[in-house]
Amino acid sequence: MSGQKKSGQIKANQVFTRLSLVGFLTLLTYQAAIADSSRARISFENIPVSASEDMGTLGVHYDIKPFSGSDVYFGVGGYGALTGDRGGFFTGGVTLGHHYFLDDSVVDGLAIDAGLFAGGGGGAGAFPGGGLMLRPHLMLEKELDDFAVRLGVSRTLFPNTTNTSYENDTHPSIGLTIPTYQFNNSNMSSSVSYKQDRATKIVPVSMRYHPDKNAKRRSGNNLTKDITLLGFQYQDFINDSLYRTFETYGAGMGDTDGYAKVLAGFGVNKELIKDSVVLDTKLTLGMAGGGDIDTGGGFIVQPMIGLDINIVDGWNVKPMIGKTYAPSGNFSSTTSELGLSWTGGKGKTEYNIKNKTYYPDDNSRTKSGGLYADRIELLGISFSKKVNDKVRVSGSAYGAYKGDVGAYAEGLFGIEVRPFELPIHASYEFGVGGGGGMDVGEGLIHQSTIGTRISLSQKFDITIDIGRMKGVDGGSFAADVLQVGVSF
Repeated sequence: MSGQKKSGQIKANQVFTRLSLVGFLTLLTYQAAIADSSRARISFENIPVSASEDMGTLGVHYDIKPFSGSDVYFGVGGYGALTGDRGGFFTGGVTLGHHYFLDDSVVDGLAIDAGLFAGGGGGAGAFPGGGLMLRPHLMLEKELDDFAVRLGVSRTLFPNTTNTSYENDTHPSIGLTIPTYQFNNSNMSSSVSYKQDRATKIVPVSMRYHPDKNAKRRSGNNLTKDITLLGFQYQDFINDSLYRTFETYGAGMGDTDGYAKVLAGFGVNKELIKDSVVLDTKLTLGMAGGGDIDTGGGFIVQPMIGLDINIVDGWNVKPMIGKTYAPSGNFSSTTSELGLSWTGGKGKTEYNIKNKTYYPDDNSRTKSGGLYADRIELLGISFSKKVNDKVRVSGSAYGAYKGDVGAYAEGLFGIEVRPFELPIHASYEFGVGGGGGMDVGEGLIHQSTIGTRISLSQKFDITIDIGRMKGVDGGSFAADVLQVGVSF
């Protein structure tokens, strides 16, 4: 994510606010039981940054059909740079769409998918401004046993960008979907089903890059300092040894605030000492950039090997070592990580879509010495699990969409405590943030909040939190916080 000052916010931000409210109201008004219908959705397309440059973007989303008997779906996810020369561009947001199957007499398992994504983010100098991204799509989808392939068109719009070389563009999009519950033709059988009782691990991680000698910044200088990142891993076990992993990280030390990466992949466990020590190997692929690190188009590869050591029931430490490569850039490093994992099984994961508003202090200044807007708006996605009846652990990611800091993003690990038999909770979150000219020092940030949870139905709650956020290791930015979200 670019660390330069962004400018040029226009009233189109109001469009995003209204679209976000549509997504929230869809959830708020739904009082019935959620239908067992969801999927993972992946797409790839080239977005023109200018008349002479394209940026290949990967989209990753999780969709649900919340209305029983309806083809309307709601999704959370985002897009990131994968090819070209804009590694570090990321957006996150929500999708509202309609997915329906054509009559089987036409083509068996053929569906049409139309939807609209609205999100915030930016980075790598691609579309500076407020950070708003809109993306309508129209796709034709063919089901093939346990997955479906997709081909169609999408249109990307950045209404408040100051990139005068960009024009709204309609272009081809390809992708695939993988149902996790039965997000498929009800007339067809599918072997895909989600096992509620399989184990999951939530792993906050401290990671360290030791850059190789040829590692460079986007500005051309050598990377000479080690870089510390904080991250969050969500590991979902397919069986006793094989797991899927989803991981997010951001830089917290090393003069690279604004660097972030999102990874997904697979890992394998092999028991070395019964009930005590496990050999853990994994391979993840993903997108990374920002913080003046030259990851080229953004694609990275990260193989790791290490141990998973039990310390007390359900809690493990995970030391690992490996390498990180950016094949299209000038970056590679020896990579080590130390994680503290909590294993949960049978308990459901809770998802939360939040709008966070910062009210900056009067003495807060941008990196260039300028004033902030009166309000900075961010859209966030988080997931959490219960440790017990009084404690939850969570991981979350946010991207700015209003306030002229469009490349700013943050990732946080949190602990929520509900000490009394009242709908009141206190939370502490610690993580990393950067980009968009925000002066958050080296990138380490934290926030404390107190809030309440209002039950809307058996499936949905609304959450309201107020508190304070500031940098841990310097930087002038500090702000009061208001968060409003919907959990399901």
